[in-house]
Amino acid sequence: MTDLKILAADIGGTNARFAQVRISGLSGITMSEPVVFPTWSEDIDSFDKLLDHYAASLPEGSQTIESFDALAIAIAGAVSGQRGTLPNIAWDIDLSVSKPVRKAFLLNDFFAQAHGYLEPDVFERLHLVRPGPGTGPGSIAIVGAGTGLGHAALKPHEGKRIVIGSEAGHTSFSFHGTHEREIESKILARKGKTWLTADDVVSGSGAALIHESLTGNSLRPAQALARDVKDSPTCEYYSRFYARACRNYCLSMFPVEALVISGGIAAKNPHLVASDAFIDEFNDARSYRHLLERTPIYLNQDELLGIKGAAIHAWLQLSGS
Repeated sequence: MTDLKILAADIGGTNARFAQVRISGLSGITMSEPVVFPTWSEDIDSFDKLLDHYAASLPEGSQTIESFDALAIAIAGAVSGQRGTLPNIAWDIDLSVSKPVRKAFLLNDFFAQAHGYLEPDVFERLHLVRPGPGTGPGSIAIVGAGTGLGHAALKPHEGKRIVIGSEAGHTSFSFHGTHEREIESKILARKGKTWLTADDVVSGSGAALIHESLTGNSLRPAQALARDVKDSPTCEYYSRFYARACRNYCLSMFPVEALVISGGIAAKNPHLVASDAFIDEFNDARSYRHLLERTPIYLNQDELLGIKGAAIHAWLQLSGS
């Protein structure tokens, strides 16, 4: 197997994480301690400035960006070729005009993270929320809320897994019943929109708006969803909405062997996806209920899996594996 040195990064709406990855195969991956800093500020107003900030934060004598075999960048946004749009950041990325590296790959963050589940023992490191036999051979569906709402899947194909990207977080979100529509109406008025996406609702900012709609009070997402208020209406509605997004994606990717919930919100607040509200809503698929009840649900709390997945993608492309 080809041994490659890859500089990989996961650029989210809040933080950017860089790590140096050495990879010789799916079972031969080592990764440095990540360098983490805010994605944008007065000093970081472009992707090149982001790279400058990373380079300046390294100890003297560290490997330069240009010396890596590849640069693999995962972003929380839509990607087309070498260009990427970050909806929660004031600047975009175009690798065709940015600083040169021998090979550069730009990936949606959940497309990158899905590659991380190709590592042979990854499921042993996940938390099992609910066991089940799954329906297979089928997809591994990955959904995760943070600054936004990400989706991706691994599909079986000729004895291997292929990664399917998605921008399902930007599709419209449906509200059910009188009480939910009251929440929808208040969020619409607050955001000045005519319709809401799943990204508007099942995200950090969405949690804050749900809480404000229910209570009239403004709180940070971490406060609104904290464990000590896990039985609050805010947590109950958020769990229900999160499960609805997961159910919709699993039905879109059916048959499904497993659902993996990722992203910072569930990682920091596992009670949201282990709740009765989440499980009841996820199972509520009418004539397909008996199938979703079979779906095992896992929680990923490794925030660095997207970096590793980006490096795996680059290694697969360069090694021809």
